[in-house]
Amino acid sequence: MKKIDLKKFRAADHSVLRDINEAIVINLIRERQPVSRVDIAGASGLEEGTISRIVQRFLKQGLVFESGVGPSTPAGGRKPRFLHINPTKRCAVGVEIGPQETLLALSDLNGHLHQLRRIPHSRQHMPFLAEVAAAIQDLIRFAKHYQEIGGVGVSLPGLLDVKEGVVLEGENLGWGGNIPVGAILRSGIKKEIPLYYENGARLCALGEIWFGTAHFPGFRDMVFVDVSEGVGTGIIINGQLYHGHQHGAGEFGHVCIDPAGPRCSCGSAGCLEALASDYATLERYRQKRQSAPDSNGLRTDVTDVATIVDLARNGDRTALATIQETGHYLGLGIAPILYGLNPEAVIIGGKIAEAWPLISGKVLDSLATRVSPAYRQATKILPSTLHIRPSLLGSIALVLAQDFSTPDIL
Repeated sequence: MKKIDLKKFRAADHSVLRDINEAIVINLIRERQPVSRVDIAGASGLEEGTISRIVQRFLKQGLVFESGVGPSTPAGGRKPRFLHINPTKRCAVGVEIGPQETLLALSDLNGHLHQLRRIPHSRQHMPFLAEVAAAIQDLIRFAKHYQEIGGVGVSLPGLLDVKEGVVLEGENLGWGGNIPVGAILRSGIKKEIPLYYENGARLCALGEIWFGTAHFPGFRDMVFVDVSEGVGTGIIINGQLYHGHQHGAGEFGHVCIDPAGPRCSCGSAGCLEALASDYATLERYRQKRQSAPDSNGLRTDVTDVATIVDLARNGDRTALATIQETGHYLGLGIAPILYGLNPEAVIIGGKIAEAWPLISGKVLDSLATRVSPAYRQATKILPSTLHIRPSLLGSIALVLAQDFSTPDIL
């Protein structure tokens, strides 16, 4: 049950019902394309006449197109025509601002990425954000093949004012606090288009449910654990992003899992982030390499977790021990997520997820020491299916979702 927000609600008139039905139809087309009107009727329960009217509006708007026909039913009649999302109707620009580099991409309405750009990070936020705004402006010029630009989605780490795009706390960026990212970007973008902002870990979760190859169909409650320079989590509850009172929900990376552990960037000690982030994994590998009895054959040019994962796959015992220890800490860190949120699935993302066959046993073993069997067996622990940066895809989904979301009435 959901309590009505009496300070912010919308009465359910005929237009709301129409909007909800249109959202159902367009999402069925997006997720099941190519799909026929008959298939939509079977999946939605809507009357065929209602579906035909909705589809006709979509065809007139250029949002969908027809291509291909299916076989006739045993009863005969006209062959069904298949519906597809029109990828050239609208495009979106996605921006992922990170501690090491910023990625930008242009996407069509189906989420296919074009014109990928990279910008090295800088602690001087004003000239850096001016460069990002110029890159956005450049991508907008490439959007001439699309009928419309839906907007720009911006992924940012830390605590945000998601309405205005202000970084309230973002120690990983090295900028300090209260940085008006949104206002700076807006001043450098000539075209008046919508800008949307969201925390990067939450966008990882959004990207997974929009573009990921689902391990199982229709999950509605999920937590995405983004392992990168830090450890953040994005929470999906009943198909929606959960923000919390101050848009700060999901900071499980700062849950203490070892009071005697190393100091964390938040000022505490033994946090999940201090033990399982990419920085922590790199530092652990360097320490193990230095203390190895025979270090002559060990790599000395390792600068990222992807290299450690490759080494582990190729039989490097030090690398394998390193990532399996990271898996152990991840299991300990997932425990409070299971007890606190009881999600249907926990998805692990980041470079460490590429080593899932090598670390999954350690993750599940350490989780078993902290969580009862009833909770553990009810939740799937799985690697991300997204091989491109999930929060970049999430920033695209943040824009495209404006076309596919249902109206908020309560």
